[in-house]
Amino acid sequence: MGIFSVLALPLLLLGISGIIYIYQSVRWLLSKSAVQNKVVVITDAISGLGKECSRVFHAGGARLVLCGRTWEKLEALYDALISVTDPSTTYAPKLILLDISDISCIRDVAKEILNCYGCVDILINNASMKVKGAVQSISLELDKKIMDANYFGPITLTKAILPNMISRRTGQIVLINSIQGKIGIPFRAAYAASKHAAVGFFDCLRAEMEEFDISVSTVNPTFICSYHRQPAPGNWEASIWKFFFRKVSYGVHPVEVAEEVLRTVSRKKQEVLMANPIPRAAVYIRTFFPELFFAIVASGIREKLKTEEEN
Repeated sequence: MGIFSVLALPLLLLGISGIIYIYQSVRWLLSKSAVQNKVVVITDAISGLGKECSRVFHAGGARLVLCGRTWEKLEALYDALISVTDPSTTYAPKLILLDISDISCIRDVAKEILNCYGCVDILINNASMKVKGAVQSISLELDKKIMDANYFGPITLTKAILPNMISRRTGQIVLINSIQGKIGIPFRAAYAASKHAAVGFFDCLRAEMEEFDISVSTVNPTFICSYHRQPAPGNWEASIWKFFFRKVSYGVHPVEVAEEVLRTVSRKKQEVLMANPIPRAAVYIRTFFPELFFAIVASGIREKLKTEEEN
């Protein structure tokens, strides 16, 4: 009886862990099966996140149309994908040259995308451009370039693909955005503004597309990291401000985001916030206690300036 009492808790924990593992495995398999034979378009497929999205959707049996600015990198991605999958259960990806910030060419590229399979089931707007600097140091031309890449580009492509989805009364549009579409972080005004604009557009689009059975999803990670690094001593990035918003340990790896995008597609989630407790709390503080949020932001600016003076 004594031995049974000692082993009961470990066995119970082991059993629960096993059930959770099986449940997660089944959910993952269902997520992959949900995209089988679907035509999936991924913009900026040659980025770190784009490559991981390409990998998980390709493994799930999707008919991929991969878009990117560099043909050589698209070909390298193509070779990497077909070299690790079974050709009898997967489709060879189609490759399309696309610079999402070049608004004038997007409609022609959209026609090229539609010609690949005659339709698009899932459009994943992944392309993005970042800039960091004080408002007064960023030129208006750069502001416009960021807005083209992060807002006008994705919505132009979406509008070009949308009539095909509406005519078929089916489809899904995914925006991979950022937590900065929810909160503004100093020295990223142009980037945050473009991400806020994108969230507003796709929120409206979601409501308008409901009657056509077209799903619209947004995935908002904190910041995406592909490697681990430690802030240099004395760098303000190690400050309490950085800890609150963008500490490296609270970033997410491209693999995590790609797998979440696959789950979002399979379950048709409307919005996902990929953030650990501290950045997630920042979003809620900004919503319900704006004065507190602004005070934290202001203290962060003061600490940055103090650190720069000391250095």
